[in-house]
Amino acid sequence: MHEDLLRHIWSRQLFDASRLVTTDKRSLLVVNPGTLHRGSGPDFRNAVIEIGGTKFTGDIEFHRTTEDWSTHNHHNDPAYNSVILHVVLQGNPSTTHSHSGRTIPTIILEPYLLTSLQTIADQLSREEYSSINRPIKCASVNDDVEAPLLNDWILTMYRERVQEKVHRMYERLCDIIISQRRIIGEPHPPYNEMLDPGDIPLPDANIDKEHFKQKLPWEQLLYEGIMDGLGYSNNRDGMKSLAENVSILQWKNLSSMRELSANEIQSVLFKASGLLPGVNDLSDQQSKVYVHQLHALWKDLPVQIPLMAVHSSVWNFSPTRPSNFPTIRIAAAGVMLHKILHRSLFKSLVTLIGGKYSPVQSKTAQLLALFDSGDDAFWNYHYSFTEATHQKHTLLGESRKYDIIVNTIIPFICLYAKVFGKSDLAEHCLNLAVELPLLEENTILRTMNNHLVKGKIKIAFAYQQQGLIQLNKKYCVVERCGECEVGKKLSLV
Repeated sequence: MHEDLLRHIWSRQLFDASRLVTTDKRSLLVVNPGTLHRGSGPDFRNAVIEIGGTKFTGDIEFHRTTEDWSTHNHHNDPAYNSVILHVVLQGNPSTTHSHSGRTIPTIILEPYLLTSLQTIADQLSREEYSSINRPIKCASVNDDVEAPLLNDWILTMYRERVQEKVHRMYERLCDIIISQRRIIGEPHPPYNEMLDPGDIPLPDANIDKEHFKQKLPWEQLLYEGIMDGLGYSNNRDGMKSLAENVSILQWKNLSSMRELSANEIQSVLFKASGLLPGVNDLSDQQSKVYVHQLHALWKDLPVQIPLMAVHSSVWNFSPTRPSNFPTIRIAAAGVMLHKILHRSLFKSLVTLIGGKYSPVQSKTAQLLALFDSGDDAFWNYHYSFTEATHQKHTLLGESRKYDIIVNTIIPFICLYAKVFGKSDLAEHCLNLAVELPLLEENTILRTMNNHLVKGKIKIAFAYQQQGLIQLNKKYCVVERCGECEVGKKLSLV
């Protein structure tokens, strides 16, 4: 069961709220379930609950079982000190402790569900399918909407999407800094027609500006963004956990004595992922040799670090195309991490995108080269430790590279430019952003093309796709027609 299902159960309150009792036999009343938080840290923020008649305000964390709290290493993470309730689906009554040593109340939700878990999962799937595929409200009346209005509104939606990503990255950067402190002449089109980075207001944060000049937090943010992109839709949680469980700080400690090879980095990632099998668990000779090598590389690392492995249930192999299997994505992550640690990927990105005289086409080609994963004798012919193929494939295809550039690198560089007041860098970044080619088609884009675009304009760039996704998710699905320029034109409320 994916934890998203548990979050859905909580946000919809699909349980008998009148009977809730914590594992230590105290009555529980949910006053406010809180706000879903997709970033690092607890799952719901600013919840209000009453336990045994005492009101608490804070965060809530969700897991499949009671044991996942320690499996995910939350008891050693100060970011979870704000948790006031641990919600699990199943498990035995056990004590949950925060990093500060406080006992956190736990509730096992399964006995209180209003219907079976399978029924809830089926209902959620139907709702998601319906929300994506049903016609948008204006579908039958928007045929006469002019192309210029549609172009401008899609551009505005892209601007809004970039701003949201920059905000989320800034908040995460502040979290990283606080956490680490606890431990230790471009061509057309001009950027000011698209997005002025000076218009992106950053949230207030009680952090000394000097801390933003440290490279480590930026590299951690870049690392997490790339891992998120590699996780794609089905394995984001697992890749995010890997990036947090084995942080850049730990990687720096591992590589303090000598440069780590990409294979050594992969050995750590596979060990931390919980996916590394034993040699005796395999029948294929090539897989046996490779896995034996990974185990040997792990044992021979210059420094041994404690690892909290990600639970294997986090990873999804189905429904997932073989090229998106978590195993091959982790192998690609090893190559990317090697570039962050030993090939100055962060600096290379800033220098490349900020180049004054390179045309956009040249920068795009160089960016793709930066994310080239090279050849791998094992992974070019395997999708998992047991799935071999005779046809050679790459660790990281071009479409996935473009996706990472669009969804991670562009907002990352915009944030860097904003924090340090580098308007020229922002200009070059945004010149690049509006020239990037189309990404893969998905259900949302097909819906918007069929129900809104209808051939009125040509969708030729990734930024247009991003604008349509933003429009669908933040306006069409929730019917904010009165705030949409198309809805205003059609007098929809």
